[in-house]
Amino acid sequence: MARSKPTGSSKRPALSRAVILDAAMRLSDDERTVGLTLGRLSRDLGADPTAMYRHFRNKDELILAMGDVLLAEAVAAFEPASDWQDMLRNVAWAMRRAFLARPALALQVFARFTGGEAEAVNVQHTVGALELAGLDYDEAAKQSRAFTEMVLGHIGVTATLLTLSQEQQELDVTLGLRVYARPGNHPSRAEVRTHLATAAENEDEVFRVMLETYLDGIAAQIASSGRSAAGRSAGRRARTRATPAAS
Repeated sequence: MARSKPTGSSKRPALSRAVILDAAMRLSDDERTVGLTLGRLSRDLGADPTAMYRHFRNKDELILAMGDVLLAEAVAAFEPASDWQDMLRNVAWAMRRAFLARPALALQVFARFTGGEAEAVNVQHTVGALELAGLDYDEAAKQSRAFTEMVLGHIGVTATLLTLSQEQQELDVTLGLRVYARPGNHPSRAEVRTHLATAAENEDEVFRVMLETYLDGIAAQIASSGRSAAGRSAGRRARTRATPAAS
């Protein structure tokens, strides 16, 4: 989502919930590894910090609204599929890309419910995919939460790494290589530098293993219970595909 920066000569728009939220997201774009502060936001808006409380009860309400913007971006990037596993893959990777584009913001919201429209749409996508797999609504809703919290949990792990200082990242990567090395092997400086340069890709690969293991587990659970996706109504499939993207 493109956001234009205000210039000194342009007239600042009157404060509104949308204007404040847009400025907050723009700052998160510009300062990906630094958490938002109301002081920084108020300076960007040219407004007294207390003026924002006319539109948001507190900073927490603003942060949750920003979290729903991340989910709206994930919903907009979601690509429907005829296969339930592909649908869940698409949901997971869309969420991961949207949240990790702003790691500091991701750390503030990954463990929170936003209560927003985009969150509800995202849940509809995951529940719909799991119903398509053969689960009834109650089981699909339970698995939807498990799936979403798995996705968000590893987003939190990766966002933590991406917001560390260079020195902290190097220590973290070194310890990780050491813990998972073959007995007697110790990571070299060259190995540490290589893993630092590809930290995001390495985290993506760990997440891929988690995601595929989860999907295999659900498929095995369905197979062992004798349920299948064949008997699911076309209406559920249409409902999932037709859900409008949150704006």
